[in-house]
Amino acid sequence: MTKAANWAEQNQTFIYQFGRALTVEEKAIACLVKVAAPEQVHIYEVPVIKRPDEPELAALCEEYGFLTEDTIGLTLGYGIYIKQGYLTTRLLSHELRHVHQYEQAGSAEAFLTRYIGEIMQFGYLNSPYEMDARAHEVIS
Repeated sequence: MTKAANWAEQNQTFIYQFGRALTVEEKAIACLVKVAAPEQVHIYEVPVIKRPDEPELAALCEEYGFLTEDTIGLTLGYGIYIKQGYLTTRLLSHELRHVHQYEQAGSAEAFLTRYIGEIMQFGYLNSPYEMDARAHEVIS
């Protein structure tokens, strides 16, 4: 899991460098979905959300259908990638709920161990973390 956690932490740093902080309105959404530190969250809109280059991680993504060309959001700690043209309140609230889950887990390693385990056991759509994020989506 260390490879996944390292990849997540490197990307969170990248998002901090090139992304932006939440707006006042976005911070309010973060509070609705119980993010403890919305001021730490950054968003970076990108043309494509890429899979890891590391072969083992890329193979896991392929096997479980994670990070496909259809991916429009990805949360890595306090960093959120959003595919350009897809930023909506609903998507942002979903990704911000994943930030809350990271906060509750206490580390990227702990979150990813649980998250990846859930996807492997239940599939992406039925994983408890994803079901929780969908349940907290704000529809505007």
